Amino acid sequence: MHTESIGKGQQPCPLVAQAMSAEAAEQAICAFCAVTGEQVDGSEAMNEALCAPQNELRRLSSQILTIQENERKRIATDLHDGLGQSLTLIRLGLEECSALLAANLLSEAEEALQQLRLKVKDTFCELRRVAMDLRPSTLDDLGILATLSWFFREFENACHGIKIEKHLLVQESSIPIRLKISIFRILQEAICNIVKHAKADHIRVSLIKSDDTLHLSIEDNGQGFDQAELVNYCPLGKGLGLVSMKERAIISGGTYRIDSAVSKGTRIYVSWPCG
Repeated sequence: MHTESIGKGQQPCPLVAQAMSAEAAEQAICAFCAVTGEQVDGSEAMNEALCAPQNELRRLSSQILTIQENERKRIATDLHDGLGQSLTLIRLGLEECSALLAANLLSEAEEALQQLRLKVKDTFCELRRVAMDLRPSTLDDLGILATLSWFFREFENACHGIKIEKHLLVQESSIPIRLKISIFRILQEAICNIVKHAKADHIRVSLIKSDDTLHLSIEDNGQGFDQAELVNYCPLGKGLGLVSMKERAIISGGTYRIDSAVSKGTRIYVSWPCG
């Protein structure tokens, strides 16, 4: 649009002034829409940013409650099916011995007591196993390295089809006391996940200290999984082991990373500064 220059003190003609006012108004409206649009977008983004941690906290809280209930269920099953049945058999054995003694069948009573003694011994072994699952006494008495050696032996006795390659290149005195239970629980959970989901036949465990940092890695040659799928779709009851390992690592002051791909196994890395 062509306009003539307006000198100092001159007023533009009404049509020019009206056109200029309309153009300025249009520009103002566009600027307002752009600004309010950005503000709306920013407000929505801010709301999403504020809600995301709350939603994540609710999801994690639900998963933690599920983990607790599953653990209680497992302990209750162990006590009922293991110790409960053993104690029932001991009670029946004692009643049998009492009946044999009442009948003055001493040799039979002695034989029954021998069998009962073996059953009591087995029950103590079962009790020790349950206690070790809850918290290994060797962790406090002998340390994390002895506890891991015990755990590997127990695992290999129970799972003959899976080989564990161990690289524990660290001194007991180099591992802070506060980290010992975290290391054990993360390793325990990782190997439990491998047995349940990975379909692996080889596990490599490494625990080393380098440059005032403690490094724990657990690798398997199993079927792996798509990490994007797990992030985008993680229903309650799925991936709880991964969540508990990550949370335990972070709470204990460490960093956690997991690498996995379909048909390429899974690698879990946890490191703690301990200088």
